[in-house]
Amino acid sequence: MIYKLLRLPENYVQKKQNKTESNLDQIKHTLHNYRANDLKRNFLKQRPVVVWITGLPAAGKSTLARNLETSLLEKGFFTKWLDGDFLRNGLTRDLGFSDADQEENIRRSAEVAKLFQESGIITICTFISASDRLRKLAREIIGISNFLEVYANCPLEACVQRDEKNMYSRALRGGVTNLSGVTFPYEPPTNPWLELYTSYHTEEDCSNKLLQALLPRIEL
Repeated sequence: MIYKLLRLPENYVQKKQNKTESNLDQIKHTLHNYRANDLKRNFLKQRPVVVWITGLPAAGKSTLARNLETSLLEKGFFTKWLDGDFLRNGLTRDLGFSDADQEENIRRSAEVAKLFQESGIITICTFISASDRLRKLAREIIGISNFLEVYANCPLEACVQRDEKNMYSRALRGGVTNLSGVTFPYEPPTNPWLELYTSYHTEEDCSNKLLQALLPRIEL
């Protein structure tokens, strides 16, 4: 009777061995990634980070990203720009704008940004990411040390005036049901890495400030 109580399942040893082998494989893979990431940094001669630009629609996120990427490429850096609207044509085209879908949208996008960053690429992201919860999710996926939050600070009134796509006027008429600042609130970051007042300073000044702030973080 005692023997029966203490007897292990027949496949216990095999399961234990499989788990140990799986853990060893994960450790080997992690160590390889550390080494490979160092080699990629040295090869590309840059420190990869994710520049996450957040702000209201028409706040100037895309303009900042476009100017930043152009300047970095001209200086010999290797970059990738991920834009929320563009990704909705493919990676996140199956998602809507419910709370759950917005969270999944940011989760997928942050995972992709992390893959680029781990490949040694300076990654620029432009997402409204309207809540602190969504930005925190992206930060946790990408990693605090690699996540540089840039807040394109522009008052709603100025965004409405400069809105070339007429998103705000359509939202006010009910033609758009998913616009931050109109149909749901935008929560400004409380402690961004960099805050740019895009309605008070010129495009050139804001873009140059972002570039100069970033260069010390990415130069070897």
